[in-house]
Amino acid sequence: MVSEVMVGNKAIALGVKLSRVKVAAAFPVTPQTTITQYLSELIFDGELDCEWVNAEGELSTQVIVQAASRVGARAFVCTSGPGQLYMHHPMHRTADERLPVVMAVVHRGVKGMQPDHSDLMSQLFTGWIQWYCENTQEVLDTCIMAYRVAEDERVRLPIAYGSDGYILSYTAEPVEIPDQDEVDEFLPPYKPNRSLMPEDYDPSMTRGWGRGGDPQVPWRTQHEALLGAKEVIKEVNEEFGKKFGRRYGNGLIDEYRCEGAEAVIVGMGTIASTARVAIDRMWDAGEPVGLVKLKCLLPFPDEDFQRIGREVRAIGMIDRNVCMGIGGVGFGCIRNAIYDLEDRPKVIQFHAGLGGKEVRVGDIMKAAEKTLKVARGERVEPLVEWI
Repeated sequence: MVSEVMVGNKAIALGVKLSRVKVAAAFPVTPQTTITQYLSELIFDGELDCEWVNAEGELSTQVIVQAASRVGARAFVCTSGPGQLYMHHPMHRTADERLPVVMAVVHRGVKGMQPDHSDLMSQLFTGWIQWYCENTQEVLDTCIMAYRVAEDERVRLPIAYGSDGYILSYTAEPVEIPDQDEVDEFLPPYKPNRSLMPEDYDPSMTRGWGRGGDPQVPWRTQHEALLGAKEVIKEVNEEFGKKFGRRYGNGLIDEYRCEGAEAVIVGMGTIASTARVAIDRMWDAGEPVGLVKLKCLLPFPDEDFQRIGREVRAIGMIDRNVCMGIGGVGFGCIRNAIYDLEDRPKVIQFHAGLGGKEVRVGDIMKAAEKTLKVARGERVEPLVEWI
């Protein structure tokens, strides 16, 4: 294993190389563009044996990796912001057909060039597993783990993993690069489990109506596979930790200084890095607030938040998104998860970092202080706050 200082987009490209991807497709879009450059260089230098397709648009890239995955090639695609929205339609089909494609999303907001999570959050109904990364090391490691989970016979679903644009894509950090031989041991070659022949057609693996029967069956099958993926994600995260020395919580969430905490705040992506500093300062000041990094949004870790909900009196969700007219996605998921608890904690909502607005340590400390007041029974206003 060697170490190198690199930007997040290069880490994504190296993850593709180490995973021995055979077909990759993309259309350059800021801030994802340099991934395509790094991949081109790796292929030109003979370090990556991969068919690289620079398509005319993002919709086409999704269709290309669908075809590659169907016929037995490990496939990769990447995008950002409006490019993510442009490929929305075929993303449904990728999940419908249970194709284990992996996609890197370098977050860019849909109302401008700067980062937030609204691009990938807009794909919630497509049926993809969604992961959010905190730092450049996690970006590289997550690419490798994503293929292992996606290709597991119990899952067979596509995975999108996000990294915050500019903050990670163009910022250099030290990264440990796993040895190729060890990655090969961890990630076996891709074997497609579906035949394209009509006699092998399985109606539960697609939402097609052509063969009759209950049209809801494919939806239910895919939904149950997505929920069942939680245990596979935990297993893969644990095995990765044993082999490479790095775990990301339990694969779904990562708890930081939560033992003995009266309240917790929840963050995703790079906000979690900033929050760690804020949490340390809170504890130094005698204020017991923990951090829960939400790595896996879909499938949502209901069981983990139900356990946390029994241990604390308040949860503050910091969403780098807003579903307009409803609120933050993470906030809604947490409230839904803990609703049936007999003595459930209060959940309050913070929106932060949209459109690239800087989220500082002091901002998160104020959110943590407010959440702790709620945990102690104090009345606070407003319950939804933009920071």
